[in-house]
Amino acid sequence: MFNTPRGKAALFMILGALFLSIVPVFVKLIPLNSGIPTTQKLFMRGAVATIVLAVVLLTRGISFRPGNPILLGARSLFGIAGMLTFFIAVEGMHLAEAVTINKLSPFFVLILSWFFLGEKLKKVQVFAVFLGFAGVAVILRPGSIPLTLPAGLAVLSALFAGSAYTTLRALRKTDRPLLVVFWFSAATALFFLPFVIFTGVMPDLTSLIFLFCIGLSGTAGQLFMTKAYRCAPGGEVAIYGYLSVVFSMSWQVLIFDSVPDTAVFIGAGLILLGGWINYMSRGTTVNRDGGILIQECE
Repeated sequence: MFNTPRGKAALFMILGALFLSIVPVFVKLIPLNSGIPTTQKLFMRGAVATIVLAVVLLTRGISFRPGNPILLGARSLFGIAGMLTFFIAVEGMHLAEAVTINKLSPFFVLILSWFFLGEKLKKVQVFAVFLGFAGVAVILRPGSIPLTLPAGLAVLSALFAGSAYTTLRALRKTDRPLLVVFWFSAATALFFLPFVIFTGVMPDLTSLIFLFCIGLSGTAGQLFMTKAYRCAPGGEVAIYGYLSVVFSMSWQVLIFDSVPDTAVFIGAGLILLGGWINYMSRGTTVNRDGGILIQECE
C-alpha cells in the first residue's frame, strides 16, 4: 500500500497529524502563570526546527539555496500567521475544540487548490465543504453562546494553514521538503526573535523541556505533512490529516482529564464526514489543460 505515491501520502499525513497533534498539548502544558508569552513558544517552535534541519541538510549535502524564494516566502508568511492564531486559540479554548476547528484547513486547501492550481472541484466536493463549515458552526454554536476571540482565531488559523499547504503543491517541483520546512522554520524564528528579546522570560526546567518538545514535534509533523502534499493532490491527502481530531480528543481525555461536550463530537463528525466524502469523490487529478498532473514524491 505504501509503495505508491498515494500510499506514501497517506502514511506521511498520518504521521504528520500525530506529531502536529502533540504540539498544542505542550502549548497547554506550559502554565499561564509561567509568564512565557505565545511569541516565545513560537520562537522555540521555529528555532529548534531550524537547528535540526540545518544539521540534516549539511549532513546530506543539500544546498540551502531555495528554488523559488518568492513562493517560499509566501508559504512562510501564511504558516507564521497560521501558527500564531492557532497557538492563541489553543491557549484560550479546549484542546479538542481548537484542533477540530483548525481542521477546516483541508477544505480551504480544496478551494484554493481549485482556484490557484487548477485542481478540479466537483459538486459533491462543494457539499463536503458545506459539511465541514456546518461542523464548525455546530461546535461554535453561534446565537446560543458568544463567539470568543480564540474561536475566531481558530477559524482564521485554518484559512492561513490552508493557504500555506496550497503553496506546498506549487513548491513540489522547485524545492525539496527538507528545504521548505527549513526556510519556514528559519523565517518563524527570525520573525519572533525580537519579541523574545524584549518580552521573553527565563523558563523553569519543566517549561523549557515543553518548549523544546513544541519544536521537535512540530518539526517532525511539518516535515511529514510537507512530504504528503508532494505525493498527492491537496484535496486528496487532506483526509488523513483529520486524524489529528481523534488524536486531540484522546489527549484531552488522557492528559487533561476533560471530555469534550456533545457539540464537539457532532461537529467533528460532520467535518470528518465532509472529509471522507471529499476523499471518496476524488478521481485522477487533471490540470486546466486536461493533462495528467504529474505527482513527484520523494
